[in-house]
Amino acid sequence: MDPHFGKSQAKRKNRKFRIRIYLASGGIFLILTGIFYIAHLSPIFRIRNFNITGKEHLTDGEVIGILEPLVIKSRVRTFLGKDNMLSWGAGSPDTSKTALIEALIERDWIRQSVDISIKERERLAVWCDSKGDCSWIDNNGMLFEKAPQVEGSLIMTVTDIHSPYISQGTGIYEERFIGNIIKLLNGLKKFRLAIAEINFDSKLQEIRVKNYSGPELLFSVRFDPATNLDSLKSLIENGDFKKYRYIDLRVENRIYYKTF
Repeated sequence: MDPHFGKSQAKRKNRKFRIRIYLASGGIFLILTGIFYIAHLSPIFRIRNFNITGKEHLTDGEVIGILEPLVIKSRVRTFLGKDNMLSWGAGSPDTSKTALIEALIERDWIRQSVDISIKERERLAVWCDSKGDCSWIDNNGMLFEKAPQVEGSLIMTVTDIHSPYISQGTGIYEERFIGNIIKLLNGLKKFRLAIAEINFDSKLQEIRVKNYSGPELLFSVRFDPATNLDSLKSLIENGDFKKYRYIDLRVENRIYYKTF
């Protein structure tokens, strides 16, 4: 057998094999390009509407801004973008450190819409640090959303005079005292006082309330304020509230005051 013929035949086989590889690679490339086009560029998976229900304070854009980083976390979903149906998996993401108590996401493939049902976290008060940066807090004492620094008695605002910063998704203070602080704020809210200023002194563990018309109120957060709030309620209902210079409730089951 001619050795040159054998080598020539082997070269032809190798050439055919390489051609098959190139054709297969080209076919795979075309398939992947088609999948890419359908998934990313085609209008088939383009979201036409976000339908959001349950809003009280938040806008559609704010809700989507909260949920987007919780849902679109993988590289594929990030690549596809927030306006792609494939990016929004159906279900309930973990919203425990956001302005939402819960969120349920569903996809309507026929209408090409994403339906989102939410429940917003209750806004108990505004909590500010010593620099004037503020966040809303809920009834669990968690900081959950940036808030404006407001004045007046319409929105209860507390300034932590020793805190240089606040961090959303965390509690306002030590967990063992948060319950007492929340009870105190809820109690003050029920009295409908004309509150000018509320300051929290974390070093003394005290809250001072200044009123536009009425005495300064002093509380400790080291114990349950329920009994002392009942005593304060009695003073308010007696009708002589404005005659006091201050009312001191920093001792458990005791009330001290000074008149003008």
